[in-house]
Amino acid sequence: MKRLDFIANLLNNSEVVLDIGCDHGLVLKKAFDKKYIKKAFATDINEGPLLNAKKNLVGYNVEYYLSNGFLDLPELVFDTVVIAGMGAHLITEILTNANKDAKYILQANSKHEVLRSFLMNNGFIITDEHLVLDDFYYIIIEAKKGKMILSNEELYIGPVLKNKLESLEYYQHKIKQIESIYNNLDLHSKSKYQEIQMFYKNAVSVLKNNK
Repeated sequence: MKRLDFIANLLNNSEVVLDIGCDHGLVLKKAFDKKYIKKAFATDINEGPLLNAKKNLVGYNVEYYLSNGFLDLPELVFDTVVIAGMGAHLITEILTNANKDAKYILQANSKHEVLRSFLMNNGFIITDEHLVLDDFYYIIIEAKKGKMILSNEELYIGPVLKNKLESLEYYQHKIKQIESIYNNLDLHSKSKYQEIQMFYKNAVSVLKNNK
């Protein structure tokens, strides 16, 4: 399944969605077309993507805001937030101003350990994690306000993904990825990546034993 379709499916049973960094508005369009949602707020920091979203969402129940994350928004009522297709550091910056008790659907393009660490240290709990292969591997995290403690290993392999058999091929992919760059690393980086690689190898072993 395509990444955007998967994210749209996660909006089933949502009422009102806030899409931060809406780009072309395609996730919202797919969710509306499947009658998953009733209303949406589409936001972006740049006018271009917001104009594209307006063109794609003509006739849909959507309000549009030019905004830097949550910072420039009026008081809005929503039950689900989508922040997808960005780097982990940018998502964490946006979430710094997230004070609503809502369902958060987060898709970072990389550095998932950075995002998980932020969630743990800033009053969020991960409720589910999904893996989507759409040319590349994408990890989609569902979170809400709450408390959790993650081990260093779980920051990399995911507290929920580690229990899903679908993660096996992804973990194997990450092991090979580290192997491909290992010889070009300095001594400090080699030590760090050895530890990370061991996290993935342990996760593979556990999943294989649970088959």
